[in-house]
Amino acid sequence: MLSLRRFVTLAGLVVAASTASAQTGPMLTPSAFIPAPGNVTLDVFGMTIGKEPNFLTFAEAGTLQERTRVDGPVIRLSYVPSARAEFTAEFNGQTYAINDPRYGKTISDFGDATLRAKLGLAKGEVSAAPAVALQFEVTLPNTSFGNGLGPNTLRMESALIVGYKTEKVTVSGKAGLAIQDEPLRQHEQRDFASLSASIAYQVSEKVEIFADAGGFMGDGVPGAIARREARAGLQYQRVIFGKETKLFLAGRRGLVDFQGKWGVVAGFSTTLRPGVAAN
Repeated sequence: MLSLRRFVTLAGLVVAASTASAQTGPMLTPSAFIPAPGNVTLDVFGMTIGKEPNFLTFAEAGTLQERTRVDGPVIRLSYVPSARAEFTAEFNGQTYAINDPRYGKTISDFGDATLRAKLGLAKGEVSAAPAVALQFEVTLPNTSFGNGLGPNTLRMESALIVGYKTEKVTVSGKAGLAIQDEPLRQHEQRDFASLSASIAYQVSEKVEIFADAGGFMGDGVPGAIARREARAGLQYQRVIFGKETKLFLAGRRGLVDFQGKWGVVAGFSTTLRPGVAAN
């Protein structure tokens, strides 16, 4: 796996280093459709989920000590330099564990940073042909390992994304490979299949509803966990300060113990600069 790991790492870093696909607002599944060249988008959001176990306590004593996790503000900036490429840099400003029973208090630390790059393989046409893209991402270690907020390890992923649109419905799917270093054993890693799918329906000119589910499939260990969750919510589009903006709110449901149980994600996505389609 060493050669494969190097390939995924280098591919993600080389492409991301050009600036760094966007996830789409609150969605788990990224879009295969790339905006027009020159487009710049800013997302700002926060997330919370309840009953997430502290993986350190489970590793040491085999017990699940649950806490409420809060992440945010998460800032995500996306740039489209050409019709076939999109780069994203994302940073989680702070991660909190509310009333963590391991420490008897609320703890916090800076969150992780993620770089993503998307390469378009097929542009796609509404009601005619699907869009296809490759996405590479690398998450840089930052969140504290010592209090169980994060593994503080390098994580990477490479995936194929497919999307199909009609006038009202958008369907997306992702399949790929995710690699995570184990924080509790040196020179060991976990390899996962990364799978997700979403469907969105345009209720009106301004309102879209969606459902999304996915995560990692495979055998995880404390700190390198096969996380999976489902989300459902809505996006409301309007012009704010002269910029096209989507406000979004979604419920979260963890599908495995270490993901937590119920939570929410809320925020906005605004187009700082619209792209210009080629003639």
